[in-house]
Amino acid sequence: MTTMMQASKKRVGYRYRVVNLNKKYKINTNFVKKLISEVLKYIKRAQDTELEVVFVADKEIKVLNKKYRKEDSPTDVLSFKIDRKEFGSNLFLGEIFISLDTAFKNCALFGTEFEKEITLYVIHGVLHLFGYDDEDQKNKKKMFKRQEQILGCICKNEDLSKVLMPR
Repeated sequence: MTTMMQASKKRVGYRYRVVNLNKKYKINTNFVKKLISEVLKYIKRAQDTELEVVFVADKEIKVLNKKYRKEDSPTDVLSFKIDRKEFGSNLFLGEIFISLDTAFKNCALFGTEFEKEITLYVIHGVLHLFGYDDEDQKNKKKMFKRQEQILGCICKNEDLSKVLMPR
């Protein structure tokens, strides 16, 4: 067993990495980490969780969407669960890609605030990683209800304008 895997087994707790590769918008990565923590607490997930959230432009998410979902168009959120059990680790790993360009377009389309749309995508991505699905109407309804519950709780406790950094 490698030293890295041994170290992973010993570490306990939430670990997040937030990266913004979209040059148009400045994201408050510390606030996004706090959002992730709140979502994980709300859905009562195990402590051994490592997540990476990457904010990208439509161009980048389109490439991922085509490669992994066979859809040649941008999308809002893509989530990827990485199974570590094959390495003998209980550590949960996941990656979430969020298009800030699509978020901006969708906030105009749906009449929401940009900050709220980004927050919703973070919640949506985390829920996908932990088994929520929106491929059929029944599951979509269940997932969206949970999303709105979590968003409501977060909105009560947090100023969502903090998700963006001042320019």
